Amino acid sequence: MASQKPLLIPWLIEKIDSQMYPGVDWSEGKNKTEFRLPWKHGSRQDLCADDFKIFEDWAIVSGCYDPKSHKPDPARWKRNFRSALNQKDSIHLITDNSAHATDPHKVFKITRKDTELVPSEQCVGTSGMLAFGFSGNQIGDTVQPHQMFIPIQIDQLHKDNAAIYCDLEDFQNALPILDTVEPVQEIDCHYLSSQVPTEGVAVYYEDANAVGDGAEAGQIQAVQEDTFQQQILRHFTYNSFETDFEVNIYYRGTKVKSTMVTNPFGFCLTSRQQPLPSSYAEDVTLPQAQEKVTNQLLIQSVNCILATLDQGTQVLVRDMAICAKRSGKCRSFWAITDTPTTVLPSQIDKHDYSVLYTLQQFVTELIEFVEKRRKDSPQYSIWICLGEAWPDGNPWRKKCIMVEIIPMVMRLLHELSYKAGASSLSNSDLNLEISDSLSDQSAVLSLLRNIEERMCW
Repeated sequence: MASQKPLLIPWLIEKIDSQMYPGVDWSEGKNKTEFRLPWKHGSRQDLCADDFKIFEDWAIVSGCYDPKSHKPDPARWKRNFRSALNQKDSIHLITDNSAHATDPHKVFKITRKDTELVPSEQCVGTSGMLAFGFSGNQIGDTVQPHQMFIPIQIDQLHKDNAAIYCDLEDFQNALPILDTVEPVQEIDCHYLSSQVPTEGVAVYYEDANAVGDGAEAGQIQAVQEDTFQQQILRHFTYNSFETDFEVNIYYRGTKVKSTMVTNPFGFCLTSRQQPLPSSYAEDVTLPQAQEKVTNQLLIQSVNCILATLDQGTQVLVRDMAICAKRSGKCRSFWAITDTPTTVLPSQIDKHDYSVLYTLQQFVTELIEFVEKRRKDSPQYSIWICLGEAWPDGNPWRKKCIMVEIIPMVMRLLHELSYKAGASSLSNSDLNLEISDSLSDQSAVLSLLRNIEERMCW
């Protein structure tokens, strides 16, 4: 027994017209070409069943989810729906408000080309097959490419509003799907974060230049490119990500320590000399001031702060975000850049985790940068000031203790975007030694969108 997978766009138009999904509607005055969908992150406390109902219904009708035999998986439903939208040339994301505090949503636009091959809903039958150059006995047989491309005028099809948006992919997706086919199971590739390079990305290409020329060299290059992308994607599972951290510590602008943290959970900025037995995070111990600087007033001020830092400030990876939480008496403040434009101090919470930076925000901004929809590249270095309020209008070099935190996976993706041709006025002189295997902008965008799909829930 087989069930038919519906055409995405006609199905979507029908559902929007039905007004049965809260928050799913057409944009006013757009002649039913722009529509909005609620798009809440799975970690939001106000998430409810209505927010992913349309994703669930598409999973059911497309054969990916059977409520009678499968466990509910809203994250998978949402990823599959997003993937279906991304595969449609006639659907474009025009507004991404998924990070909005009170009304997270996305706005899409449906377009069509007058010369587009446009099968109607009736094309799944024999008459439809004939219209595309098929004969009845060709169904299930090998079809020659020229048989697929017999021109059809839009006015030859029925005038249903939904049908004029169909494309060739819709026709191919309309073929029967067997009920007995189970949905593909995801493979959780979970590698240690220490495999992320600590000095740029050239380490991934140790043998990149040791190849010959001709067809064999091209095959080797393709394998290397695939391997490199796989190595990157292993750090992004469907519910989390892993990264190493480069941590640089400054006493009034002078670097006094630089270390690489490879613990997948994160680390704790502390003055204690012995780690806590119950701690799962790595300790990054700040050095005594007299060991690194000579100014007596600075030594006294730094050591005064260190005396209150025994319990430390934790920096951890949680729920696709880099979070922080302070303990003890030493207050901590943070910003994404060392030159923040605000003068309002941003304090790290003592009672709950403060979200410093989300991977979703970074990847979204990086995609906009590569596509030249954003002028400046996204910042990815996190700065923490210990013991003093900051930002406060004063340069960070005037503060007693500043800590620079660089998530290595973010730096890797950032460098790849430059290799693909993205640039900004502030960083146009960046010189990178990266293999050409991911120098193509489309390849980098494909990688970033793959990561985006893995974390969209």
